[in-house]
Amino acid sequence: MQRRRTLRLIVCLALLSLVAACAGLQPQVTVGREEGEKVLTIKAASFKFEPNNIEAYMEDVIVLKVENISVAEHNFTLEDPRGHVLQNLNLPPGKTVEVRVVLSEPGVYHFYCNKPFHTFLGMKGKIEVLKRQQG
Repeated sequence: MQRRRTLRLIVCLALLSLVAACAGLQPQVTVGREEGEKVLTIKAASFKFEPNNIEAYMEDVIVLKVENISVAEHNFTLEDPRGHVLQNLNLPPGKTVEVRVVLSEPGVYHFYCNKPFHTFLGMKGKIEVLKRQQG
């Protein structure tokens, strides 16, 4: 009996790991090289953000329209490269929430859903912020 439970637990953990691995980063989306405000729609679905691999430039103002297309409530939490939370917003089912951010330093800004297990199951992404080339 105990052995059967252990085997079930191992199988469940293996399946969860497989789901998390399949929900990896998608191809990179570049917001735009020209200066100024940019608008990008991010869809929040069951255990993923799409797109979840974004490139932008320092000092850009980005308006993220985060659209929850699932029937469950999700969350959008954005951290700066030092791990400080810049935004933390709940995403009601079927609604779109607008997030305005200024990317003031280069580095990787991580975003994720803070609901239990959602990040582990793949509901995360990044915005890689680059310095703009002079000239």
